Amino acid sequence: MIVKKDKIIIDKVETELDKLLINFLEVLKKYCDYVVVSGYVAILFGRARGTEDIDILIKSIDKNKFEKFFEEIENKGYYCLNTPDIDEMYDFIKIHTSLRFARKDEIIPNIEVKIGKDLEDFNEKVLIEMPFGSIWISCIEKQIIFKEMVLGSDKDFEDARHLRKLFEGKLDLVKLRKFENRYKNEYKRK
Repeated sequence: MIVKKDKIIIDKVETELDKLLINFLEVLKKYCDYVVVSGYVAILFGRARGTEDIDILIKSIDKNKFEKFFEEIENKGYYCLNTPDIDEMYDFIKIHTSLRFARKDEIIPNIEVKIGKDLEDFNEKVLIEMPFGSIWISCIEKQIIFKEMVLGSDKDFEDARHLRKLFEGKLDLVKLRKFENRYKNEYKRK
């Protein structure tokens, strides 16, 4: 693994989950900016655990682009688990409800897509280059702190622990503290 400021190069064997995501992203990236977040990121970096979904945050998307995206993704063999109606899909995504997409005749694994509320996810994204393709993820530091301080399930703590150990000595400690302070203050107020 080669870790740079805004790029990580990894040599790994492509899994079925990777194929599902890379195939989906070939279409999505034509229509909007995105980052992959949460459990898949830990799995991508070698954490041995299963997942039912891959979480993707997108920037806002207008209806025309969304319709073109869905037409193309449908032609690639995916469908929306939430609804078959394109207008309802767009209404869901606009109110920050996630949409789930899977290969036809499957439910799991699926890809959960929702509009990201935090532009920092996109401003501090990291390119992951693999032999079979590349994807954008939100920065490792945010992934770790979000899992520890916001999500907080046993699985999330284990994901964060895995990422901390793997990236030991390579994490930006200033970024870690920034996210830690931010979430400490954000969730203290609630």
